[in-house]
Amino acid sequence: MKIIFFGLGSIGKRHLENLRAYGKKNDLKLDITSFKNTELQTSEELIDMKYIRSFSELEKEYDVAFITNPTYKHKETLDVIAKKTKHIFLEKPAFIRSEKIEEIGIEYSNVYVAAPLRYKKIMKYIKSIIPDMHIFSVEVICSTYLPDWRSGDYRKQYSALKKMGGGVELDCIHEIDYVANLFGFPDKVIKYMGKYSDLELDSNDLALYIFIYSNKLINIHLDYFGKNPKRKLKLYTNEGNIEVDFLANKVFKNSRIFATFEEDSNQMYVEELNYFMDVVINDKENWNDLRYANKVLELAEEK
Repeated sequence: MKIIFFGLGSIGKRHLENLRAYGKKNDLKLDITSFKNTELQTSEELIDMKYIRSFSELEKEYDVAFITNPTYKHKETLDVIAKKTKHIFLEKPAFIRSEKIEEIGIEYSNVYVAAPLRYKKIMKYIKSIIPDMHIFSVEVICSTYLPDWRSGDYRKQYSALKKMGGGVELDCIHEIDYVANLFGFPDKVIKYMGKYSDLELDSNDLALYIFIYSNKLINIHLDYFGKNPKRKLKLYTNEGNIEVDFLANKVFKNSRIFATFEEDSNQMYVEELNYFMDVVINDKENWNDLRYANKVLELAEEK
């Protein structure tokens, strides 16, 4: 199978490692090319790979493309590689801002957009029990301290730079995605975002949303300045409160531990890659195609 990677930062290397493990497990021969328009860094991950630095060096056809470069490069990369491959794995968010999908000339159903939280055991469990609940209100929070989250000088990372696709509303779009996946798209959205902390960045470090449905309200809080990391979902129901702690992998019912899930941090990425390789590229299904992901981006982005 001929595969090309655009971008091998931390997330690209994770997908590459998982892909190689998949190939070994399934006796699948992988012919991998890395497109990288900066100098190649010697590393174990890049062994046995072809390396190119220009679009002119691209081959006529590839079986699969992984686009894991910075968000601001996604559309340009899609425009080029969509002509040379059928199936594409695209990192989130799809773009810096939502696009008119029908006008960009890409078959949206062949593009899978990353949504790894959907594959966590705890998320699958919550999705299975929600239909049996009478939910009045939902709270979602993703709070993290950017200088601790990003390695090196956070001020030079894409997260801090709006022109590169930075901003908590895009970085933490996973929360918007899983809310839409669990509850559907809202009837109306109220949102506020901006730069409020003393962090040195020009992107938004706080985003607040209210998703309005006919039978519930959901409020979502995303920030870059929380020094006590939190990633939680809280459900207010007629049987009491359900709190889901995604960092601890625990579910609490009325403040008591109700369920615990053992899972290493890479497992959701493995499950996602398996879905892409076993299902999407065999044209069986694509539950987060480019059109759906673009609708999620419309919810998340600043307008």
